[in-house]
Amino acid sequence: MQLSDIVGGTAPLLADWPEEPRQWQHAPDRFDELLTMGEVNEWVDSGCLALRNIELIEDGRVMERHEYQGRNGMPAPGRVRAHLDAGGTLSLRNLETVKPSVSALNQAIQEETGGTVHVNAYVTPGGCQGLRYHYDPYVTLILQVHGAKTWHVHPPVQENPTVEFGDFLQRGFTPEEHEFLATTKPADSFTLTPGTAFWLPRGFIHAPKAETGGTSVHLTIAIRERTRHWVAERLATEILALALRDPALRSVVPPAALTAGPADVVERMRAYLVGSLLQLDPAEMAELTRRAAVRPA
Repeated sequence: MQLSDIVGGTAPLLADWPEEPRQWQHAPDRFDELLTMGEVNEWVDSGCLALRNIELIEDGRVMERHEYQGRNGMPAPGRVRAHLDAGGTLSLRNLETVKPSVSALNQAIQEETGGTVHVNAYVTPGGCQGLRYHYDPYVTLILQVHGAKTWHVHPPVQENPTVEFGDFLQRGFTPEEHEFLATTKPADSFTLTPGTAFWLPRGFIHAPKAETGGTSVHLTIAIRERTRHWVAERLATEILALALRDPALRSVVPPAALTAGPADVVERMRAYLVGSLLQLDPAEMAELTRRAAVRPA
């Protein structure tokens, strides 16, 4: 499976990156090769889920690992099933590292979009809710594989959030935003059924809840987009790597010059950086940047 199998052709999407939520509907079994409810039950009841690949979510919070860990890097026997039976949510983390079909899709999307990708699954009993309102610092492509889940959505309150600046864990909501979310009807709601693919741009506030009548299972494909800041970082990294090969730049700045005010050395290094930037070959840097995007370390 590739991205085009999910969004019905990638050329329009890649040329005009969606900035509003979007849906595609497929046959109910379209994503069975990636994950099924039967597989989830087998993993849970066999005790084969390692702690590194799970998170338990209860009453809107991600539980501390010590609350459910057992021995040898595994959860306590029966703990995950008991958590689900009590209405808690199970998050299966980084499925691209444990299932070949998900790994292949992960790699295909990474190569086609140039973004880093990881895939998690969320298992929520019917009528229950995992995380409360929050937003992500990357676009998410949600694939509903079992049951139904409704996503209540509000527009962003933080423009272009990233992991490095202004993501939800760093920023959270202000008291005024908390009050708004508690008292204001969602700007939109989307109910996903098996076979639905749902595109949620980064920054959009959401609070998904499983519909009654059965357990909801969905895959979240997180695509960390490449920003202009990331491209600038690639250029700066190349300049600094070249600079490190110059013995003169590896020489010590005298402590007296630093403590008295290093205006002279700052001016010289500023001129060095500007000159180095102008000397970089644009075509070579474009290729280096492309390779870094499609095959990140």
